[in-house]
Amino acid sequence: RLYQPSVISEIIGGILLGPTALSRWKAFADNVFPKASLVNLNLVANFGLVLFLFMVGLELDPRMLKRNMSRGIAISAAGIVLPFGLGVAVSYALYSILMHSEGKFVNFLLFCGVAMAITAFPVLARILTERNLLKTTVGSMCMSAAAVDDVVSWCLLALVIALTNNSSGLTALWVFLAGLAWVLFVIFAVRPVYLWYLRRSGVLSGREPTQMVLFVTFMMVMVSAFYTDAIGIHAIFGGFLIGVIIPHDGGFAVKVVEKIEDVVHIFFLPIYFTLSGLKTDFTDLKDGATWGLWVLVTFVAFFGKIVGCGIAARFTKFTWRESLTVGILMATKGLVELVVLNIGLDAGVIDTRIFSLMVLMAIVTTVATTPLVTWLYPPKYQKRPDGMQTDDAHSVAGDVDPNAGPPANLLVVLSRIQQVPAVMTLLGYFSRRPASTTTAQDDSGALVSAARKHIYRPIRVFGLRLLELTGRESSIMQHYESELQVLTDPAMAMFRAFARVANMAFHAALAYSDREHFVDNICNSSQDAAAEITIVSAFGRSSSYNSDIVSGPAEGSKTPDLTPGWFASFGWGFTTEQQAAFITALFAKAHNHVCVFIDCGLADGEVKHETNAPNYGAISQGNEQERRVVVAASDDADRIHETGGQRLPLVVVPFFGGADDRQAVRLAAEMCTHSAVQIVVWRFVQTGQPTNDDVVLNEDRFPSKPNLPQTPAATHTRRAGSSEINPWEEKLENAARTSDLAADTRVGDESAKSEAFEREEDEAFISVCLRPNSLDGDSRANRLSTATALTDVDSPDQDPPTTTTANTAADEDPAARGGIRQKLAQRLHLRHTGSRHANDPSRWAAANSGGLDGAGSTLTAGDRTTQFANLRIKTIATSTPLQTFLLRARTLGSSDLIICGRSVQNSLAYFNHAQELAAYTLAGHSHTKAERQRALGTTAEYLLGFGTSASLMVIQAGPGTRDTV
Repeated sequence: RLYQPSVISEIIGGILLGPTALSRWKAFADNVFPKASLVNLNLVANFGLVLFLFMVGLELDPRMLKRNMSRGIAISAAGIVLPFGLGVAVSYALYSILMHSEGKFVNFLLFCGVAMAITAFPVLARILTERNLLKTTVGSMCMSAAAVDDVVSWCLLALVIALTNNSSGLTALWVFLAGLAWVLFVIFAVRPVYLWYLRRSGVLSGREPTQMVLFVTFMMVMVSAFYTDAIGIHAIFGGFLIGVIIPHDGGFAVKVVEKIEDVVHIFFLPIYFTLSGLKTDFTDLKDGATWGLWVLVTFVAFFGKIVGCGIAARFTKFTWRESLTVGILMATKGLVELVVLNIGLDAGVIDTRIFSLMVLMAIVTTVATTPLVTWLYPPKYQKRPDGMQTDDAHSVAGDVDPNAGPPANLLVVLSRIQQVPAVMTLLGYFSRRPASTTTAQDDSGALVSAARKHIYRPIRVFGLRLLELTGRESSIMQHYESELQVLTDPAMAMFRAFARVANMAFHAALAYSDREHFVDNICNSSQDAAAEITIVSAFGRSSSYNSDIVSGPAEGSKTPDLTPGWFASFGWGFTTEQQAAFITALFAKAHNHVCVFIDCGLADGEVKHETNAPNYGAISQGNEQERRVVVAASDDADRIHETGGQRLPLVVVPFFGGADDRQAVRLAAEMCTHSAVQIVVWRFVQTGQPTNDDVVLNEDRFPSKPNLPQTPAATHTRRAGSSEINPWEEKLENAARTSDLAADTRVGDESAKSEAFEREEDEAFISVCLRPNSLDGDSRANRLSTATALTDVDSPDQDPPTTTTANTAADEDPAARGGIRQKLAQRLHLRHTGSRHANDPSRWAAANSGGLDGAGSTLTAGDRTTQFANLRIKTIATSTPLQTFLLRARTLGSSDLIICGRSVQNSLAYFNHAQELAAYTLAGHSHTKAERQRALGTTAEYLLGFGTSASLMVIQAGPGTRDTV
């Protein structure tokens, strides 16, 4: 990809068909383009050119000038006057050497000035859009200046044509005045009546234009083109004039362009490019004087625009870098320059040699624009005029609660309207204020209110609907008119209605981007909104709203509850590999917390309590251990969120450890203010010995569904058991090991942390953030003494013991260890600093075997309440934590939600499950891929491969919190 506008290839294609290349072969010219056919081709091409100029006028929105009126007019004026003057100066050399002083010099002088002064507005808009510059300060200013530039240049060109087509100056003046009168008549007589008709039809309020509305519109175009051609100017000016007066309210102008852009660009313009190429002969540029004049003309085209627009931009408070970028962008010529040159050639103002010379100049100036702008104005220098605000017509302002904490900004990214119900359900978990009567029991046994000021934080939602930018003109128009279209966008309208009902601050935004810049647009929007968390919505395989995204059941029907495999779509038409690449790039570039929300039917999940049908999944009759684990998880889930016969939505946070899992717990804690949501943190503690909670999932007991691709059965069961792995499975495992080694190389400083140090961070975080209560009611001293024992370290010069004993941690004196109490009391975000050597694995083995059996420590198996009335911690000691979690996840319903950490940055074997995956071949492994595992993380990828009915949120902590408790 050369990052060039498509018009360059179209111009070059027409030139290759002409006498420069193929038409030099006489047989080709006589048989493909016989002279008798050129008249008809010219008629068709001119008809298409009228429609194209009508589309150019449609792109000129008068409201665009209001944003930067004074600065835009100043830059445009400087970009017209200086290039026009330089064009007049260079015209004498061209007239004397190439025209041999034939024709009227005045007409030639004016034409050269117009050819140097004009800017190709459609090509400029395409370049700005493709380089993601349209919403920057430079891009916005260029669009305003180019709009003024185009209007003035076309008026000057009309004057030149009037002078050329009429022998006397008086006749030319009459033609010009007749054209001016037509312009005034269209603006002050036709336009008000036309607007009245459109309002009466309802198209300015977002309604689709009817056939009668389109008929009236195109009849106006044809009549106006006929009039301007009849008075002796050119038919294209009439089409351009009607395009300028078309209103943009309700997206009407975009809808009109959508009706004609395909036929214009596919059928009419190729004919015009072909005819233009037949007139272009680069073999005429054969002497040194001609090439010297070409260098002069090209230099003048660049110099006039860069210096004129650049100096004007510098005086309007742009930096020199931005000013030069404005000048380079305004030097874009493209198709509009080709139209001007063809008009001058047909009118006899220039000859074929000057025509070919200026066509080459137009190609060079347009080709040079993109690389020069990319080099001069990289992303680090780009500025955006406004951030995402909540005080305009797009927004809904929630009530201010004086008892609430500071608001939390959330950026929600979606593409399809079908994603809105699930996202609204998810945001509903956050938006509810805490009930004043909700109470919980603290460590001393006293009842305290859960509605504390530091607990409840209202949310401010920034909704971004991100749509793919195609190569169509309508798509480009939608991009720079997105601020207006967001008012009528149906997805954002649903969001605004929900925000009003939920009393939630909300701001809507609409953006168009090519796939290459999706991640950049999301990151820029997140920075503009100062978002703490960015949530990107995706369709899960079990979602009932993905029927128009992937081939599946008819609309309104539901897919089976458990459908293992990668999620369906983001709504952008990505392939699976593109989805994984997008997720990886998003997590890598994000500066804040990022979530990928995979909807599996959250909005239409059943909330009725089902007593007779727990969702066990596929469990064999002969494995009672797995059945006992599933039944226990199902009973625990029902017990923890069954209220008055209603099964409330359950949010499950699997906590294996690490910064991302800690952020998942934080996110769940924000949900705790919603009285209708219950949260359980499943904390998995890995043991060195088998426990009653161990689970081994293999293909024998959990086969794939019949409607999905089957894989060879894996007989790999226990660590000590024998296995027979076929080459396909061995290749998969080798790829996984290779990806793990690559991840270990990338993590850098993170790999230096020991597992014990990470566990210490986890324990301190849970103690401070959730304040878990003890099983026996007296946990404060035990929890603090346990945290103290886990935080303080051995002497740096002391070698850690190599053997694991159950009494190692118990024999140490907790009183001799200091510092953790003060840190826990001082702040919630505790950063462990200084010299530490906490890599003694014996402590954690002792904790798993009961040596650290402090009642307040969450390393001990069992259930605990927390400072939040509807959040509990369930510690599960198992030697197979990932498989135990996967089986428990199958007990969840479609109304439930799983929030898990991505944990890709962490290289420790326990947190990324490398040890467990090396020892077992899990059921559902055939639905997992190494690149997807690197994108979403091991937990999420194997959860999708094994299957669950619950929706899933995968979160990665922001860069500033990965080393912080």
